[in-house]
Amino acid sequence: MPVGNASDGIGLFAGQIMFAANLNSQYIDWSHGPTQDEDFNHWGHLSSTILVPSITLGLSDYWNVNYSQIFAIRKMGWGPHLDSNHHRDESSLDDFINAKGGVLGDGKLKFQYLLNNAGMQTGNRTFFGFGVIIPSDNVLTSSPFFDEEEDVEPHRHFALSDGNYKGLIELQYFNKTNYNPVFWGIKTELAVPFADSDYGYKAGKNYNINISTLFKLNSNSAFLPIGLSLGFTYLHTEKGYWGNQLDPASESTIAMPSIGGIWKLGKGGVSISLQKPLLLEGIGMAEDNTLNNDFDAFELMIGYRYTLDYVIPWLYF
Repeated sequence: MPVGNASDGIGLFAGQIMFAANLNSQYIDWSHGPTQDEDFNHWGHLSSTILVPSITLGLSDYWNVNYSQIFAIRKMGWGPHLDSNHHRDESSLDDFINAKGGVLGDGKLKFQYLLNNAGMQTGNRTFFGFGVIIPSDNVLTSSPFFDEEEDVEPHRHFALSDGNYKGLIELQYFNKTNYNPVFWGIKTELAVPFADSDYGYKAGKNYNINISTLFKLNSNSAFLPIGLSLGFTYLHTEKGYWGNQLDPASESTIAMPSIGGIWKLGKGGVSISLQKPLLLEGIGMAEDNTLNNDFDAFELMIGYRYTLDYVIPWLYF
């Protein structure tokens, strides 16, 4: 199980069933300078707890279907604790004048064609996938960015979904060997919005590249990992728009190395990894960064994967 989604790099044969889950804890410190109407520095933190369970079914030896669902809580703490038109303590659980609260994020339905699949044996795994991202209703219902002549009311800056249905394509290549690294590969993914959300928001395209490697460790202790996982993730999101108005905080680029360990847990596997961005551009800042925005972030991720012994008989032939 390399760094990344717990289900990556695994292809099922006909009738097999796999359960997986990722639990992510993200923390971002942010700050920016005074605004035109508030002559003091602004700072705070954004924390997220994200659970993504998934199930994969082997429809045949060549086709898999996977569904995953995001459940999350996201909170922003306002540092100065001064009255502000722009910032306050916020939570994705709460309704605001421009936001709907809840814990449900986007769902993802994906079909994979297994060009080659070595299963649990050594060899290559090449998968082509396509599907759809299904938005939840926990969205922003209007822009959190106000014109200078507008009266600024208490509002939320973030949501669990952008409200856009998206088409998804992916390509995975992984290889398992008998020598270190015993498992390595790359996954690329592109998500393209079909149309504006119900509230007039058009998200940008999302690009995701994840490189993973797994090194076997000679450990006889149940408390020590049996593998060392190293990875690198590149994420880029294009500009989004509220109608014809640019969302100045929508375009972003993130580059994150990661390090983690793998533990055997019964017939399943558990991974724990840490990620810290080397590059964090565009998150929550306008193009010209006139407010001198600054960010620091890290992420802790726990993954679990388990393939059932049971095989659906009418799919196995």
